[in-house]
Amino acid sequence: MYTFQLRQRDWSKILSAFHILIGLILAYDLTHVTEEGKKDWVFSAVITIAAFFLFLAGIFNKKFLPTVAKHGNLLLFQFILIIIILIISGTIYFWSKGASLVAVSHAILAGAIVLFWIYLKKREDGEKIIVSEKNIILPGMSGDRIIEWNELSNVIKKHDLLTLDFKNNKLLQVQVINADHIDEDEFNQFCQQQLAVQ
Repeated sequence: MYTFQLRQRDWSKILSAFHILIGLILAYDLTHVTEEGKKDWVFSAVITIAAFFLFLAGIFNKKFLPTVAKHGNLLLFQFILIIIILIISGTIYFWSKGASLVAVSHAILAGAIVLFWIYLKKREDGEKIIVSEKNIILPGMSGDRIIEWNELSNVIKKHDLLTLDFKNNKLLQVQVINADHIDEDEFNQFCQQQLAVQ
């Protein structure tokens, strides 16, 4: 059995985009916060402060992340929790004011953030491809995908690139890391033996 670890994506750009998007939504909310014809200044102040910090976090994410790398997961969890609390409170606030479309959009955004955080936590230890005598297990969005050897026409590893050539003319190439301990010739010969059996 062979195990390959995939090169991880840089999620900091996506997190920055999330922060800026939520900051824009909160800034938009600020223009629509009224209570009986006048501004609700307490809620406006909370939203303004939250939007300001989200903009800063989104813009300066690259400078911020290296300094907190040791406690990054905890800070990410706390940050997402704060964002969700703000969005849920915004949802409740606007729902109570009769603005149901805005409230529903806040709930959808909160759900998207929760799903993204769950995905990041699931992929925290990295994504792995497992090649065994029975099948090949690939990581997926919702769960692992099992590929039987009879679905493949060729499997080869060359340097840091693992290539799976399917019989239905699909091709999958992934860049792997920490695969120096695996002998390429031995692995490629193992794959050819498994393909010949099928």
